[in-house]
Amino acid sequence: MLISILRTFIPYVWGIVVGSLLSAVPVLEPLREQLLAYGDLAVPVIAAILAGLWYTLWRWLEPKLPVWLVRVVLGSAQAPSYDTGGYEPEGTLGA
Repeated sequence: MLISILRTFIPYVWGIVVGSLLSAVPVLEPLREQLLAYGDLAVPVIAAILAGLWYTLWRWLEPKLPVWLVRVVLGSAQAPSYDTGGYEPEGTLGA
Protein backbone atom coordinates (compact mmCIF):
# COMPACT_ATOMS: atom_id res chain seq x y z
CA MET A 1 0.00 0.00 0.00
CA LEU A 2 2.89 2.37 0.72
CA ILE A 3 4.08 2.05 -2.89
CA SER A 4 0.70 3.10 -4.28
CA ILE A 5 0.62 6.10 -1.93
CA LEU A 6 4.14 7.14 -2.93
CA ARG A 7 3.40 6.69 -6.64
CA THR A 8 0.33 8.92 -6.26
CA PHE A 9 1.72 11.57 -3.93
CA ILE A 10 5.22 12.15 -5.36
CA PRO A 11 4.08 12.92 -8.95
CA TYR A 12 1.59 15.45 -7.58
CA VAL A 13 4.34 17.13 -5.56
CA TRP A 14 6.39 17.34 -8.75
CA GLY A 15 3.33 18.75 -10.52
CA ILE A 16 3.06 21.48 -7.91
CA VAL A 17 6.77 22.28 -8.29
CA VAL A 18 6.55 22.40 -12.10
CA GLY A 19 3.35 24.46 -11.95
CA SER A 20 5.01 26.92 -9.59
CA LEU A 21 8.01 27.21 -11.88
CA LEU A 22 5.76 27.78 -14.88
CA SER A 23 3.99 30.60 -13.05
CA ALA A 24 7.36 32.37 -12.72
CA VAL A 25 8.15 32.11 -16.46
CA PRO A 26 8.12 35.58 -18.07
CA VAL A 27 6.67 34.12 -21.28
CA LEU A 28 3.30 33.87 -19.54
CA GLU A 29 3.32 37.53 -18.42
CA PRO A 30 1.21 38.77 -21.39
CA LEU A 31 -1.52 36.33 -20.33
CA ARG A 32 -1.39 37.35 -16.67
CA GLU A 33 -4.51 39.55 -16.69
CA GLN A 34 -6.57 36.95 -18.55
CA LEU A 35 -5.43 34.18 -16.23
CA LEU A 36 -6.24 36.28 -13.16
CA ALA A 37 -9.68 37.16 -14.57
CA TYR A 38 -10.52 33.46 -14.89
CA GLY A 39 -8.57 32.47 -11.77
CA ASP A 40 -11.43 30.85 -9.85
CA LEU A 41 -12.08 28.48 -12.73
CA ALA A 42 -8.67 28.34 -14.40
CA VAL A 43 -6.46 27.46 -11.43
CA PRO A 44 -8.03 24.09 -10.56
CA VAL A 45 -8.42 23.19 -14.24
CA ILE A 46 -4.81 24.10 -15.06
CA ALA A 47 -3.57 22.27 -11.95
CA ALA A 48 -5.47 19.12 -12.93
CA ILE A 49 -4.20 19.30 -16.52
CA LEU A 50 -0.59 19.81 -15.40
CA ALA A 51 -0.79 16.93 -12.91
CA GLY A 52 -2.31 14.63 -15.52
CA LEU A 53 0.25 15.57 -18.15
CA TRP A 54 3.11 15.10 -15.68
CA TYR A 55 1.87 11.66 -14.66
CA THR A 56 1.30 10.59 -18.29
CA LEU A 57 4.74 11.79 -19.35
CA TRP A 58 6.52 9.90 -16.59
CA ARG A 59 4.50 6.72 -17.05
CA TRP A 60 5.54 6.78 -20.72
CA LEU A 61 9.18 7.48 -19.82
CA GLU A 62 9.32 5.00 -16.91
CA PRO A 63 10.47 1.92 -18.87
CA LYS A 64 13.16 3.98 -20.62
CA LEU A 65 14.76 5.43 -17.46
CA PRO A 66 17.24 4.11 -14.90
CA VAL A 67 15.68 2.79 -11.69
CA TRP A 68 17.15 5.56 -9.50
CA LEU A 69 15.48 8.27 -11.62
CA VAL A 70 12.13 6.48 -11.54
CA ARG A 71 12.37 6.42 -7.72
CA VAL A 72 13.09 10.15 -7.60
CA VAL A 73 10.29 11.12 -9.96
CA LEU A 74 7.56 8.57 -9.17
CA GLY A 75 8.42 7.72 -5.56
CA SER A 76 9.07 4.03 -6.22
CA ALA A 77 10.42 1.89 -9.04
CA GLN A 78 7.93 -0.87 -8.18
CA ALA A 79 4.42 -1.01 -9.57
CA PRO A 80 1.83 -1.02 -6.79
CA SER A 81 0.07 -4.28 -5.93
CA TYR A 82 -3.21 -4.56 -4.12
CA ASP A 83 -4.34 -7.28 -1.74
CA THR A 84 -7.65 -8.72 -2.93
CA GLY A 85 -8.33 -10.23 0.47
CA GLY A 86 -8.91 -13.63 -1.13
CA TYR A 87 -11.68 -12.27 -3.35
CA GLU A 88 -11.71 -13.76 -6.84
CA PRO A 89 -14.32 -12.35 -9.24
CA GLU A 90 -16.47 -14.93 -11.00
CA GLY A 91 -16.66 -13.07 -14.28
CA THR A 92 -16.45 -9.67 -15.85
CA LEU A 93 -19.11 -7.01 -15.78
CA GLY A 94 -21.70 -7.46 -18.47
CA ALA A 95 -20.83 -11.12 -19.03
